[in-house]
Amino acid sequence: MLNPGGANHAKVASGALVGGFGPALESENVSVETRAFPRWLLLTAILLIPAGLNVHLSGDGVKFTPGRAAITLLLLPGLLTLLQAPRRVVASDVFVFLTAVWMIGSRIPEDGLNPSAVASVIELFGGYILGRVYFYGPHALKHFLRIFKIITFLIISLAVLDPLFGQNVVQAISNMILPNPFYMPQYRLGIVRAVSTLEMYEQYGTFCVAAAFILLFFENKATKYLWAAFCFFGCVLAISSGPLLAFTLMIMFFVYDRLLGRYAWRWKLIMVIFTVFLLTIFSVAAKPLSWLVSHLTLDPETGYFRIYVFDYVSEQISLRPLTGYGFGPIGNDEFLSATTVDNVWLVCAARYGIPMVVFFLLANVGSFVSFASKATSRGIDPFMMRAATGFTQVIMIFMMVGLTVHFWNATWQFWAVCIGIRASIKEWQAQESHKLRNRESRPLGRTLSARRVGGQVSTAD
Repeated sequence: MLNPGGANHAKVASGALVGGFGPALESENVSVETRAFPRWLLLTAILLIPAGLNVHLSGDGVKFTPGRAAITLLLLPGLLTLLQAPRRVVASDVFVFLTAVWMIGSRIPEDGLNPSAVASVIELFGGYILGRVYFYGPHALKHFLRIFKIITFLIISLAVLDPLFGQNVVQAISNMILPNPFYMPQYRLGIVRAVSTLEMYEQYGTFCVAAAFILLFFENKATKYLWAAFCFFGCVLAISSGPLLAFTLMIMFFVYDRLLGRYAWRWKLIMVIFTVFLLTIFSVAAKPLSWLVSHLTLDPETGYFRIYVFDYVSEQISLRPLTGYGFGPIGNDEFLSATTVDNVWLVCAARYGIPMVVFFLLANVGSFVSFASKATSRGIDPFMMRAATGFTQVIMIFMMVGLTVHFWNATWQFWAVCIGIRASIKEWQAQESHKLRNRESRPLGRTLSARRVGGQVSTAD
């Protein structure tokens, strides 16, 4: 809400300045031009430049991936902008801050200021703050949409090269520039699983689902279906069960929203059903995570192995529930203590303790849940209403797919940015609702004033 000129005013569609209330799209006190570069830099560095092209400081010390470097570069100016602007605090601001504090604090007793924990906090807290700063209001989100379309088209187009050439082309080129000992193409059904500019097929597939959600709900044209089909094609190239299931749910949610769009309670019903489902699974099933994984995977063999790993990690977490094990081995088992854990929630609990997971879960939910009255929502910009729905679904997809996928680097950073954007939409809607209520109450105030002065019109509201 900063205006470079210092004035606080609204514009009508023609561009003329007026006092008081103006159309939503023109009422933002931000400079689109001056913030275009940070938006391009942030999204391009996170999603389009491979994380393998990283820079190490002090030998093998602190590592800066392109996304982490962009977040670090923009974080201080973004914080200063946010603190100087007349912005409101939302629930997710508090919980993201608590998550970041716990991530660093939980490691201090054993590791001191752990570089890996600090790096993860920079990505989470920094990405969230930048989402709050640079994507506030309709102008900023429409600019986001233009940038995101270009990036999405490039990412999926590059993914097509992977099965065509029988290797992950972008990652192979990145590996030639900066060798990565962990680079190895993955196959399923005899086909190379696409990863494009991202590091793993699950991360790439999840991005395709998130992109489809954003483009389906943001757009109000027939082309949104073409974008959704394009994203589905990209998701199929990953050949990953979690993203494919998430895409199916996305289609169901979209149809559900189209059918019940007039009812404000429709998403609350979904939240209730989802919560009851999880509570039922965790109450009835002896091993709830194992049950979920066994029903959310295409390949039974990988599903059973994940269950085996999840059971072991869950048992180890119960032994150190507050601070976890950090970034070292989880427990004492020679094999399982160092194996990959394909569950972002379990990984976070194992590294930082259960409180971090609780704070992070509340940060996600707090970015979109609101207990304010919806009476004035009919007067809010329809574009912003669609954007709110789209980003809510994106966050839900990250939370759900995270049960069978671990996110790091690009997807972890993008998740944080999405939470920040959704929190900004929530804040913007609250402010617009407040303006609408004030606008509707003014005629009544004038009438009462007129009656008090004996029928003479008073200018006092």
